[in-house]
Amino acid sequence: MITAWTKHIKDEQEKEKFRKSLTNSRWILDHLKTILTEMESDLDKAELNPKMYELPNWDYRQAHNNGARQYLRIIKNLISLDPKETNDPR
Repeated sequence: MITAWTKHIKDEQEKEKFRKSLTNSRWILDHLKTILTEMESDLDKAELNPKMYELPNWDYRQAHNNGARQYLRIIKNLISLDPKETNDPR
């Protein structure tokens, strides 16, 4: 689990309580990750359409899509509770 989830909690008991609550909600986070993956896939499909380059300011649209893709990945990483993807010492 990424420490960003608990860095605001100073009390160790509260921190552990929060971790357990988050872990118990894993199925919701996994579903959210699936939704975000679908959104990222939709961005990829739209980007591969050659007609996009015919639009004025296509480069700004591309930059916007790249930013959206970056934040989708950041959020997917944040909601991943996989112990292999952690910066916690656990």
